[in-house]
Order: sequence, then structure tokens, then C-alpha cells
Amino acid sequence: MFIAIMLKPRLLITRFEPHASRLVKLLNEQGVFSLAQPLLEVQSSAECHDVDLIFVTRYDYIIAISAAAVKYTEQALDKKAWPTATFIAVGKRTQKMLQQATQKEVQCPPLQHDTQGLLALACLNCVQGKKILILRGVGGRAKLKKTLESRGAEVSYYQPYQRVVIDLNMDELVENWQLHKINGAIISSIELLENFTTRVRDKHWLYELHLYVPSQRILDRALQLGWVKIVLLASLADQQIIDHFK
Repeated sequence: MFIAIMLKPRLLITRFEPHASRLVKLLNEQGVFSLAQPLLEVQSSAECHDVDLIFVTRYDYIIAISAAAVKYTEQALDKKAWPTATFIAVGKRTQKMLQQATQKEVQCPPLQHDTQGLLALACLNCVQGKKILILRGVGGRAKLKKTLESRGAEVSYYQPYQRVVIDLNMDELVENWQLHKINGAIISSIELLENFTTRVRDKHWLYELHLYVPSQRILDRALQLGWVKIVLLASLADQQIIDHFK
């Protein structure tokens, strides 16, 4: 759903750090007033210590779902070499980090940087009998694993990090956002959307915000939660967000 925006955007960026502060800096440089306020943070999980057990298996493909997955896997390996495999990343930033970590070529969907984009890659359409490892955070979506298994692959997870809620005084924050005339928020996941919607008590102010989301799946969930003013972004890439608000 695309909503015409009459007011000049004044944005709240709720992404994880350091992404939130980086994007705020870029937007403010372009004359788009923005504030950073992450609602969740990333921490290593108990499973991060299982890296040696996980990498005992020889995998045909290793898929990184996020930059955090690469970062925490690299930390867990503690300067040990990455295994030999065909490496795949969900997006350009994750691709760059995985290339730096592995010193190997990394495939990436050309345009659609999500589960559907990964599943459309030619190399993942013929995976009968292949062993695949997915690097992700605890509690991520199961669609990628289920679809690859339906294509005949043997799929495992390594989940070296988890997302945790940051303890915040939301009433004070909302007052500050209102003082700064915030009229829009960039929401990067369903988890963030649900957290934001639940924790802000001033629902009248909340639902007057324009919500900017990177996928149809998040948009659909926002509609279910009662949001009306929703804009679908091309992606979460910094440059594409900046281009959207030029």
C-alpha cells in the first residue's frame, strides 16, 4: 500500500546499531531530519560456542542470512579458517562481509535481497542430496530451510547470535519524538514492528506515523496490526533509502 506523503519526512530509525546511527548521519546530510533509537540489540547466543561441532560436517553451501551472522560466526571461529564451501549471502552488505571473512567468492541475489531472492538463485534450485548450512540469529524464519529441504537438500542451522529487547523508558522517548515532530519510522523486520507497536502506549500518535518497510511480508503484518500509512521501500540498503527520500 502506497500512501501519499504531504509533510516533509522526519524519521525515526529503529534498526540495530551501528546501522541506525550510520543511516541517520547519511539522511541528515541529505537534509532529512532523522533520529536513531534501536529497540533491540544483538548479543552472542549460547549456540555460538558450538561452532567447532557445526563445522565438523562438510557442507556444499553455506548461506549467511545477515551481516550479524557473519560477524558472530567469525568471532566464534576465533581466527580459525572457514570451511570450504560455496558461500551465499542474502544481501550486498552481508556479501561484502562474508567475502572479507572467507576470502572467497560469495554469491548474492542480484535484486531481491530476501528469502525469495535466495530461493530464486540457480545454484539453490538443484540441491538434491546437498548439505546446506544456514547462518542466522536464534528464532529466524523457517521458510528457507523448509523450501530447500523440499528440494531434496539436508539443511542445518548455526545460530551464533540472538536479538534481545533494550530496556527503555518508552513514554519519555515518545515525548522526545513528539517534540522533534517525528512523523515516520523505518521498520526493518516483523519483530521490530511488533515490538514498536506494543511498547508505544500513545496509539493515536503511533498510528499517525508513516511506516516505511522493506518487504510485502512486513507491510501485510503492519496492516494486521492496524497501521494504515505504509510505504514499501525498495530495500534496506542505505543508498536506496537515501534515494527514496531525495
